[in-house]
Amino acid sequence: MKTTKQNLAIISLTACEGCQVVILDLGKKFLDLLKKKYKLAEMSLIEDEPDKQKYDVCIIEGTVITKQDKERLLKARKKSKILIALGACACLGGIPEIKNYTDKYQAVKYVYQNIKKIDNPEIKPLREFVKIDLEIPGCPSTGSEILEALKQLSCGRIYKIPKRPVCYDCPLATTLDCFLQKNELCLGPVSITGCNAVCPRNNYRCEGCRGPLLDKSGNNIKNILKLFKQRAGQREIDLLFQKFGFQDDVKFESKI
Repeated sequence: MKTTKQNLAIISLTACEGCQVVILDLGKKFLDLLKKKYKLAEMSLIEDEPDKQKYDVCIIEGTVITKQDKERLLKARKKSKILIALGACACLGGIPEIKNYTDKYQAVKYVYQNIKKIDNPEIKPLREFVKIDLEIPGCPSTGSEILEALKQLSCGRIYKIPKRPVCYDCPLATTLDCFLQKNELCLGPVSITGCNAVCPRNNYRCEGCRGPLLDKSGNNIKNILKLFKQRAGQREIDLLFQKFGFQDDVKFESKI
C-alpha cells in the first residue's frame, strides 16, 4: 500500500543557514527519508520557488531581526501543522542576542553607516512570537538529532530531547582533563545534551549553545555561578552566559 508523504518545509529567517547545511550534510540519509516519508515543499538552499501549499512539518531556523522575518514566521505558523525551531538562534536568540546585553543603538551604529532604515528589535527566541511544537537547539544543530526527529514525526510522535547535561556524554567529565577540574569555565553541567559533547571531545569547553538544563529550584545555575565567581571575573562570566542568549533563559543578572 502506498503511503501518503507529508509536506516538509525548511525555512530560514535571518541566519547563517548553518543548520540547513547540517541537513544537507546528511546526504543520502536525508534523501532516503524524503523518498519514503516526505515531499520537500520548500527549502531555499536547493530550490528557487517555494511550494504554496500547507505544510505538515515546517523547520525554521534563524532569528526575527527584520519585519520580513516576523511576517514569514507568522505565515509559517499559520501554514504548518508542526513547527520546529532549529538551532540556537531560533531556540535561544543565539549570537544576534548579544546586542540585547549592550546599548542596541550603539551596536547597530557599529555595523551600519546609515541606520535610518535598519530594523533594530530586541532579539527573542521564536517561541516568544508563535507557538513552537518542538525545539532542536545547537549551533549548529546535530544532524542525527534532526533526522531522528523527522523520523518520529513521520510516525506521529514528537521527539523528546533527553533532559540531562552535556557532562553525561563528555569523556572528560571524570578525568583530570575536565575543564572545571582545571579551574576553567564550562557550561557542560548546566547545558542540555544531545550534541554528544562535541566541543569537549575536541578540547573546547561547552558554551551552552543548546540552552540551559534547569532544575526546579534553579540551584544548579546558582551553584555553577558561585563556582565561576571563584575562578573568573564578572565580565568573563557575563560573556560566556551571553554568547548564545543563555543568560535570559536562566534569568541571570550580572549583579549576582
